[in-house]
Amino acid sequence: MSAAHIIREARLKAGLTQSQLAERLGRERAQVARWEIGGQEPSFQNVVAVVEACGFAFNIEIAERDDDPVVDAELAESVRQAPQQRVQALIERVSGGS
Repeated sequence: MSAAHIIREARLKAGLTQSQLAERLGRERAQVARWEIGGQEPSFQNVVAVVEACGFAFNIEIAERDDDPVVDAELAESVRQAPQQRVQALIERVSGGS
């Protein structure tokens, strides 16, 4: 889930307009709009502030995951790659390797 999605969902669930949320945050409405459409990535602190301004708590849970040899192998390979290589591999996987 992206920061943009979290911000928009929190605002809508709180029944706030972008202007109302911006006022609660002491920001411009355009800033909230940029965050919601992904035009600008908010800091983690700003995402938490938005969620709290909407009247919700922002909780993060770190949980054990089931062992998955395929995922483990992909992670091991990804760690050895440069960021550009990771992006290229993802593009190739999504496009079917063409």
